[in-house]
Amino acid sequence: MMLPKFNNELLIEPNYSINQAHELIGKTVQSIQIGYQATGSKVHQTEMLIIAFTDNTQLAISTGSNVGNIISQIQRGDGGKLKPADFHTDLELTWQR
Repeated sequence: MMLPKFNNELLIEPNYSINQAHELIGKTVQSIQIGYQATGSKVHQTEMLIIAFTDNTQLAISTGSNVGNIISQIQRGDGGKLKPADFHTDLELTWQR
C-alpha cells in the first residue's frame, strides 16, 4: 500500500498540535493502546491511540473535526451548499510528560 501524499498548498500553522510530533524523534516505544475516546453525546465517535515510551512519557493521538460547524450550517438550512472540501479533520496530540 502506498502512503498518502502531502498537500503542499496547505500550511501547518505553529499552534497546531501536530507540530508536537517532532518530539517523537529518538524515543523508544514501550507499548500502544488503541480504541475509541470516551466523549460526550454531542461529540462524534473518535479513534484514539496512546503510545507509551521507555522514558515514562505517553502520547495520545485522537481525531478532531469541524462537525459542529457543519451541523450548524445544516440547521440554518445551508446543508445543500456543503461540499466535501467543507469537512475538516485533524489529529490532536496530547503529551503526558
